[in-house]
Amino acid sequence: MQELDEKINETLDILIENELLIGHELRSMLKIFKEEKKAVGYSFGKLCYWHYEAFVDCLNEDIYKVAAAIELLILSFDIIDDLQDKDSDYSWTKTPELSLNVALAMLVMASRTIRETSFEHKSAAIQILDDYALRSINGQQLDLLNTCRDEQSYLQMIEQKSGSLTAMTCLIGEVLAKGETSSDVNEYGKYIGIIQQIKNDIQSLKTWGSKNDLLNKRYSLPIIYLLSQKNDVSKSVISYYNDNIDAFLDNNATKNELTNGGAIRYAITIKNVYKLKALNALENVAINEVYTDYLKKLMK
Repeated sequence: MQELDEKINETLDILIENELLIGHELRSMLKIFKEEKKAVGYSFGKLCYWHYEAFVDCLNEDIYKVAAAIELLILSFDIIDDLQDKDSDYSWTKTPELSLNVALAMLVMASRTIRETSFEHKSAAIQILDDYALRSINGQQLDLLNTCRDEQSYLQMIEQKSGSLTAMTCLIGEVLAKGETSSDVNEYGKYIGIIQQIKNDIQSLKTWGSKNDLLNKRYSLPIIYLLSQKNDVSKSVISYYNDNIDAFLDNNATKNELTNGGAIRYAITIKNVYKLKALNALENVAINEVYTDYLKKLMK
């Protein structure tokens, strides 16, 4: 796995260095942002690569370019998300106006990189990239509007925002290999994204600081559960969310209610429902044991 990360990183370096239509400043920022991405690994690029390799007999080296292109798109979305949420300390948040141009450049480079490969089915891959990226953007819009305040609408939102990107990655690898996609790959790809988002939502509430969803009056599964309870803590949180000037938020009581009142357990239960769905879909896809184990780790 480490070798694949290194290969994707090397390919990203080449793509950035060889892009003739950007100047020194843009290129420098691209390199800096890419290095920060390198620290967390290239999980999306690896998913694409493995779903390509699983269905071919002879490897086309251009798959590394596609994996790198996907990482460019994902990083551009991460940058835009952080600029919108204003809750990150990555370097791109220091100069948001300039960083937005870098993100836009990454989006264009991602699509063009795939278009310039030698794959027979690259047009189908670009179509998947376009469709699923737009679905994710729509989900991000819904998330920013902060109007998904019940279980069903919230799950539909994160399916679009997060599930679309993981499904996209798996499907692009598959379509480049086979010229077609399968519903099972789409399903477990989508569910992996939902699982990861729910895990992030839970983690957000474990740190009582600037990134905490509750303190920022955001909605997530644990918070939706908490707000549905008829007790003193839920009432105080509702008042806090409604900007009631008399609202008093007892941090210790709220943290205790989230942890011991069932909110976190509820979110974990929903996550495990999607894990079961993902595992059922995965059983129908012929991917080798090493890759299957990695996919299962993403579902935990």
